[in-house]
Amino acid sequence: MSGTGLKYLLVLLILWTGHAVRADIYKCVDADGTITYSDTGCPEGTREVEKRPEINAPTKELRPPSVPLENRLKRLWPPDGYQVLTSLPFVLGAYGIMSLLCGLAIFRDKRKSINRQWRTSERTLHLLELLGGWPGSLVAQQVFRHKTRKLSYQVTFWCIVGLHGLVWADVLLHQKLSRTAMNLVHSLL
Repeated sequence: MSGTGLKYLLVLLILWTGHAVRADIYKCVDADGTITYSDTGCPEGTREVEKRPEINAPTKELRPPSVPLENRLKRLWPPDGYQVLTSLPFVLGAYGIMSLLCGLAIFRDKRKSINRQWRTSERTLHLLELLGGWPGSLVAQQVFRHKTRKLSYQVTFWCIVGLHGLVWADVLLHQKLSRTAMNLVHSLL
């Protein structure tokens, strides 16, 4: 038998034995108080105490959670739990680090384009820009004269810059824009 045929036979054997193992389990008690377990039902002279369904049996209808979604989200994201992540020094530091990484990625991509090597994908560059590296990307594009003429790249880049500007405007306006948008969504639903 070939190696492939043996693999298929082994898979079929595992599936067949797995099917044979699935069964309900009955807990039975006889007149003396002796407990026995069976997968075929309780024998004569015993009574059924408990029946556990097979593991993969369909479950009963799911109930909604007892804790409302809003309360569960508050437990996951407490209002005062992430103040460090939203502090100005942390945010500026993150922008600085991501700008440096994005600038290095643009430099590396430019060098690879000159040497006709495998280049960094535009998706990767845009992801770095979206994560806060757009200032470094803007500087690197101008210094290294790279990706400045490609229209599709520039459109996506400036959309990312606009998105960051919109988020900062919302932060400076104390989330008035996002609250208005959420109220609009709630009114549509």
